[in-house]
Amino acid sequence: LTKTGKEGEIILLDDGSTSFVSDNKLLESNPFVFFQRIEKNEGRMIARRKLSELARYNHLLFIDCDSDIIKDDFVSAYFHLLEQDAALVTGGRVYTTAPPADCKLMLHWKYGTKRESSKNAGFMSNNFLIERKLFRQLKNSFQLTSYGHEDSWWGIQFEQLGIKCQAINNPVLHAALENADTFLSKSENALANLLILEKSINKDLLGKHIKIYRWYRRLRKTGLASFYLFFEKPFHNYFRKNILSCKPSLLFFDCYRFAHLIRLGKKESTV
Repeated sequence: LTKTGKEGEIILLDDGSTSFVSDNKLLESNPFVFFQRIEKNEGRMIARRKLSELARYNHLLFIDCDSDIIKDDFVSAYFHLLEQDAALVTGGRVYTTAPPADCKLMLHWKYGTKRESSKNAGFMSNNFLIERKLFRQLKNSFQLTSYGHEDSWWGIQFEQLGIKCQAINNPVLHAALENADTFLSKSENALANLLILEKSINKDLLGKHIKIYRWYRRLRKTGLASFYLFFEKPFHNYFRKNILSCKPSLLFFDCYRFAHLIRLGKKESTV
């Protein structure tokens, strides 16, 4: 930011962590760095809203804290787009080309490399620029406090507002891979959030943005969801064992998640 000679600020929001608090406070010695700490983690949606309220400028650049900046002109590229009146831009994310040495991290690395680094990954909020007035138009009628599909919800709202998201090649490196147990647990939480979104969003629109929901809805309509669970059940533990192994299959991961979503949906319908 100093190299660009542009006016700006960096706001750090610690949402209830117990690590790096003293380290982050040291960064405040820089005149344009501000550190804000929240005692309780309330989820990514609320954290971003609070960041937008603290911001003084007309554009917001959101970057997740587990990201590494890998381009010397990272900030300059976004400032260049401001001169073109860009309203919404995503820079994307990448993963290391070499697999992690710890095989417990293999599931996250493989999923990120094959799915999240794709140009067709959809809107991702880990590295995006947005006009502050546009960000404040996003609905907060309900909150997803646990992990998962916040990006989907925002992407759907942008489409409803008629805002086209510009994608540029200005990625950050996803530097903090999670072990397979944690990643699988968060993936299951994301499926629960998907059913929360289902109650408030047009189902056709939700299916357009989220592939697993699109297939889930098709099977429910045809009455084949129970048949899928019947055939998946004998393999369920095998799928889970593979997913947590050093050689996880993304196909098995998809099969496992799909069955979990169907079971969650059945549980919801009986409540």
